[in-house]
Amino acid sequence: MESVILKRGQQAVGMSFGMIFAIFLIIVFIVIAGIAVKSFISIGDSARVGMFYSDLQQAIDYAVQSQESDSDFDISLPSGIEKVCFGDLSERISNPGEDYDLIRDFDFYEEANIFLVPPQEASGMEWETIERINVTKIIAVQNPYCVDVDNGLKIKKEFYDRFAVVE
Repeated sequence: MESVILKRGQQAVGMSFGMIFAIFLIIVFIVIAGIAVKSFISIGDSARVGMFYSDLQQAIDYAVQSQESDSDFDISLPSGIEKVCFGDLSERISNPGEDYDLIRDFDFYEEANIFLVPPQEASGMEWETIERINVTKIIAVQNPYCVDVDNGLKIKKEFYDRFAVVE
């Protein structure tokens, strides 16, 4: 008679403790899997930003080592990044707008000459120093000089130039 009463009590609740615990574990595993996937996507975005800087530096080095160069450079960055800006933030700002407002906090990095806009999408690598580019010539008209990611970059070097120019 006692065993019948226990079974009726379980039916009133609807689920046994084991079933509730199993559902709880499934929910925990799904949440952990979601966090892991988000982490891997973040690592992938960081890698794409780092590879962009590395590829750009290699393209600049190649242009500088050649006698003359006029080449296109495709920009491959995470989808949230809209613009690539070149600038010297310690110089007079001639293009104070939304782009400058997003990168002006990096003015204490005097060696930085390339910035990604919006910076929060750059996976912690919002700025970098690209060697052997003529920043003074790039920012002669606009400081900072920004290019839409969709348009790509053009790397130029004339015969007598020591450094490359990015447009």
